[in-house]
Amino acid sequence: MPMINESSAFNEDTFMCDEFLRLKEKYGIEIAVETGTYHGITTLWLSKNFSTVYTTEINKAYRDQAVKNLSGVTNVNFYLNDSITALPEILKKCDNKTIIFLDAHWYKNPVLKELEIIAQSGLKPVIAIHDFKNPNHPDYGFDIYPDQNIVYEWKWVEAYIKAIYGEGKFEHYYNDKATGAKRGCLFLIPK
Repeated sequence: MPMINESSAFNEDTFMCDEFLRLKEKYGIEIAVETGTYHGITTLWLSKNFSTVYTTEINKAYRDQAVKNLSGVTNVNFYLNDSITALPEILKKCDNKTIIFLDAHWYKNPVLKELEIIAQSGLKPVIAIHDFKNPNHPDYGFDIYPDQNIVYEWKWVEAYIKAIYGEGKFEHYYNDKATGAKRGCLFLIPK
């Protein structure tokens, strides 16, 4: 498959496109998992750059629009469900050469439970958590859910990440560039 860098993916963040392609090459990644399909813009980009894509969307209207937008694309597997329900089934079809893009967080926030499910799977994939507080770039956007006492920052996810990879058996870093919506992203890599 050709590697395509379309500016509309990842909320028009060309850095994210570049970083996903770099990680794909470095770690031989062929499977991409996306939580939060929305209209399938990022899903389409993933389909052009990874052999197999699994994506889940809780909102039927969004999922239906994504399916329509990706009509004729054969390597995308759509799930109409919340990520917590869909992820265990999806992960059974994955291996350690998978990148998981966690971006399903408009409603009740699923990120910690998603990380628990990844830990329970035994996989050690590359993970990217979008809309994450970047301590090196406070100007990049990140998610806050005051009613759920959530701020997307390292101390919030640290124990869950250690449960996935083990103490000292992973690296983490943040995006050092951003375009488009300019949102922070946390990247997690197994050692």
